[in-house]
Amino acid sequence: MERYLYFADGNGANLTTEAYTAPASAIAGIVPESTTTTVVYFNKNVGIDNVESKDALTLTHDDTTNTTGHRIKDIARAIAEGANAGPHVNGVVDIVDLDNKIYYGNLSFVTGVAVAFDVIAHS
Repeated sequence: MERYLYFADGNGANLTTEAYTAPASAIAGIVPESTTTTVVYFNKNVGIDNVESKDALTLTHDDTTNTTGHRIKDIARAIAEGANAGPHVNGVVDIVDLDNKIYYGNLSFVTGVAVAFDVIAHS
């Protein structure tokens, strides 16, 4: 069964950029953007004019670069575990749901989720 990953920014999930769900198979990469942000990219279908775009979720978190290293490894591990969740998962895995304070694994250090649609892929 395909796993879907769910993210919500804490604002009620009633507007387009307040929540995001994507199949785990669409993950394109996870990249540290700054000491306190990590971006998760999701592949999309090739759109108009054959331009490939991605959706980007920016996760805001604490700065641990001078102690235990950047949070990217913790985030990537939790997302991978969620994507491979066992048979008792109903197909949708809450990765970071700030509306309901649900965090997969140890992701309670994530304090913000920002969604950006149709980010042009760099080649």
